[in-house]
Amino acid sequence: MNLKELDEIKYNNQYKNSLNSLSPYIGRLRYECAGYLIDQYAQPDEILFDPFCGSGTVLLEGWAKGYNVMGNDLNYYAYVLTMGKLYPYQTELDALATLDRYNNRVTKKTSQINLDVIPEWVQSFYHPQTLREIIAWTYYLRKNKEWFLLSCLMGILHHQRPGFLSYPSSHGVPYLRTNKYPRENYPEMYSYRNVYEKLNAKIKRSYKYIPNLDFSKERIVYNKNSASMKINQDRIGTIITSPPYMKSLTYARDNRLRLWFLGKDDWNSLDQKISPQGNDFILMMKQCIKKWSEHQISGDKCVVVLGDINIQYKNQKIPLAEMLTEISSKKYRLVEAFYDSIPEAKKQIKGKDLVKREIITVLERI
Repeated sequence: MNLKELDEIKYNNQYKNSLNSLSPYIGRLRYECAGYLIDQYAQPDEILFDPFCGSGTVLLEGWAKGYNVMGNDLNYYAYVLTMGKLYPYQTELDALATLDRYNNRVTKKTSQINLDVIPEWVQSFYHPQTLREIIAWTYYLRKNKEWFLLSCLMGILHHQRPGFLSYPSSHGVPYLRTNKYPRENYPEMYSYRNVYEKLNAKIKRSYKYIPNLDFSKERIVYNKNSASMKINQDRIGTIITSPPYMKSLTYARDNRLRLWFLGKDDWNSLDQKISPQGNDFILMMKQCIKKWSEHQISGDKCVVVLGDINIQYKNQKIPLAEMLTEISSKKYRLVEAFYDSIPEAKKQIKGKDLVKREIITVLERI
């Protein structure tokens, strides 16, 4: 496979969409890359589909560019975050007014929260009163499917900055930083945080830079297994996606605290389902390719972004992208392939070198 660098993508300081920063997600596709791929390959007036949508970057960029979009992810946190990005309130005032409507109910419920039944590892991240408030807020936002507000809450669950709710910890992955910030030296970092106030400020930040969005466009998101899900569309004009490849990232483990608040406490088994290895990954991709091909017609594009790592296939180790090209050859032909280096500054986990670049494989339906 002959590769050329995707050097057309430049960081554009003029383009800002604060919905992209609603909540962190390890390994997400860069929005610059998603926007470029949409501009180059998406079919006008046809559905744009991302079957492994992760943080919803492709779908948000597609919606901002005027496409009807459809996505899916087995990770419930990914589903919640994508729904939050695709269904914000039309104005900041609407979002803040809704927050205010819940505040009295949350205040009453907070006094009923019993922390004795909460796992110790969860309690270790928060001041007790802050934790009670988070649980109460999560209860009402989940119950009423307030995806945008819930995503904002997930976005401030843990960090060491003042605008966040936890004791000092990392942002992308929940690890306490008590050694760096000992309680006796930084008592203010272990004090009570008012969840309503922090959530109010987060909402305002989320509306700081928002493009013109067409709320009449179709936006559909599923929380299913991509290999077995039923696609309720006759035609999918374009597929742009980045499958979770070979446990290079542990999506559920990295989001275990957010998943716990969302009612998903078995992150270990979820990781096994989200990111299969070896032959299971190959089988998943074969099933997906077959399913996708049934909803695309000749000339439609299927763009798959994979890490530049090898897999054992037919008694030899070959790059994931080459394996994908081979297993899809009866339905798709390879149009072109690029590599896109992952800058250290863009990594959520600095210094993690398992995947140094991604391969963008552009397939066309035969």
